[in-house]
Amino acid sequence: MGLAPWFAPSMLPVYAHTVAVRVRRRVRGHTRHPGDAAAIVRACIEACWNGTTFTASPGHFDMFWTRDLAFSAPSLVRVGEGERVRTSLAYALDVWTRRRSHITTTINYFDRPADVFEYGVDSLPLLLAALRVAGATDLVERHRAWLAAEIAQYDARVVDPTTGLVRADRTYSAHRDTVVNRSNAYGNTMVALLAKTIAETGWFDSPFERHFRGDHGRLLRAWFWVGGQFRDALGDDATSGEANVWPFYAGVVSNASMVASALAHLEASGLCDPYPLRYETVRRPEREVWFTRHVLPDYQGSTVWTSLGAIYLQLLGAVDPAKAAIETARYAGWIERDGTFWEVLDADGRCWVSPRQLFIGEESMLWSAIFLDVLVNGDRGPALLSPGVTGVT
Repeated sequence: MGLAPWFAPSMLPVYAHTVAVRVRRRVRGHTRHPGDAAAIVRACIEACWNGTTFTASPGHFDMFWTRDLAFSAPSLVRVGEGERVRTSLAYALDVWTRRRSHITTTINYFDRPADVFEYGVDSLPLLLAALRVAGATDLVERHRAWLAAEIAQYDARVVDPTTGLVRADRTYSAHRDTVVNRSNAYGNTMVALLAKTIAETGWFDSPFERHFRGDHGRLLRAWFWVGGQFRDALGDDATSGEANVWPFYAGVVSNASMVASALAHLEASGLCDPYPLRYETVRRPEREVWFTRHVLPDYQGSTVWTSLGAIYLQLLGAVDPAKAAIETARYAGWIERDGTFWEVLDADGRCWVSPRQLFIGEESMLWSAIFLDVLVNGDRGPALLSPGVTGVT
C-alpha cells in the first residue's frame, strides 16, 4: 500500500494532535452535548465548524476531509448549513489549485493536501456531487480548467477503458479507507456517480458516458447484483454493508424493489445488529492495511459505522417507514445516552476502543447531519447525492 504520504514531515503535527486527543479523552472523557437527539447532533455539527471549513470531527479528524464533507452535503444543505458547505468547498478548491495538487482525500494542517492511504476513488466524484448539491456552479466556473484536468486524470488512473469498471490492478482509498480496495461495488458506484453528475449538469465533456449510455446503474447491476443483493467486490460473492447502501444513496440505482431487497438482506445477515450498519459480520484481517491489522484491528470490519447507519436509515424510510421509525428511535437512544454522535460502535453498542486501547472511536462526527436530516426531514425522502429522475422511488 502507498503509505508514503503518512510518513511525510507534514504529518507530524497530525500524529502529535492524535496523541494529545487520546490523552485528553482518557483523562476528561468525551464532550457531552445537552438536549434531545436533534439538539445533540446540531451541537456536533457546530463543533465541526472551525470558522474556515467544516472538519470531519472536532477531535482526531479536525481537518478538511473531502469524503466526509461531500457525502454529508445533501443533508447539511437540507438542515440549513448550505452556506458553510459552499465556503468549505471554496476553501478546498483554493488550497488544491494554489498548491498545484490533485484532489486529495484530506487537507491537513497548514493547508497541506494528502491522500489516506491512496489516491481516492471517491474524491472527485463526491466533490462534484457536493458542488452540485450546494448549487456552486460559480465555483465550477472559477476552477473549470483545473477540474477538467482532474476528470482526465481520474479517467486515466481509475477507469478500465475496455469495461468502464474500476481497474482491478490498482488499489484506492475509499470510504472504508483502512482496507485494501480494488474494483469493488463502492468504487464502481463512484464512477457511476461521476458520470451521472457530469451528464446531468453538462459541466464538462464526459469520457465516461460511452460506458453507461444514459443508464448509470447498468454496470453495477450487471457485475455486482447477485441473488437479491450487491456483492462487495469482483471475484467474490461475499456482500457487505456499504455495497448495499451506496449505489442507492448515490442515486445511480433507483429500483424500489432492489432497495427493499438489499436492505432486507442486510438485516437478515446480521449487519444491522446491534445497530445499523456493519461493514461485515466477521473480521477479515487479510484485507486490512498493515497499520490497521497491527495497531487497530477490526476498525472497519465487524464494527458498526454510524456513517453507513445514517445512510441506511435515510433509505429505509423510503421503503419501510414504520421500521425506519423504530430504528431511528433506537439510534436517538444511544445519542441521548452518550450526548454525542460516535464514529464507530462496538458489539455492545458503545464507543469502539482498539484492543490495546491506543485508539478510540471519534465523537461529534460531521456526518451526523445525515441522521439529523432523518429526524427533521424524514417525510421529504432520502437526501441523495445524485437527485433527479433516478432518485429512490
